[in-house]
Amino acid sequence: MRQPAWWLDLLVAIVLIPASGLFILWHGAHVLFSGEDFGNVGRRTAVAARRAAWISASAAMVAGSGLMALRLWVAGSVHLLLLGAATVLFAGVATQKH
Repeated sequence: MRQPAWWLDLLVAIVLIPASGLFILWHGAHVLFSGEDFGNVGRRTAVAARRAAWISASAAMVAGSGLMALRLWVAGSVHLLLLGAATVLFAGVATQKH
């Protein structure tokens, strides 16, 4: 398989940034409005954050590795970085003491 053009790789990365951002915001809203008071991390918030962390990690691995298999290195790296950071964020919320 030939290496795709560099502009195609960059274009796919630029298109995926807003898609990944909306994915993260969607799960962040579920964690934020999970039924607990603001500033109070309880059981429902921890469960919602743990679920969001698992979904983000799974999406990062599937989409990022799929893009890298297509030899879209920049797009795959950006996607792994964005969703990996969201996974760490959600995992941090899930482990907070209440």
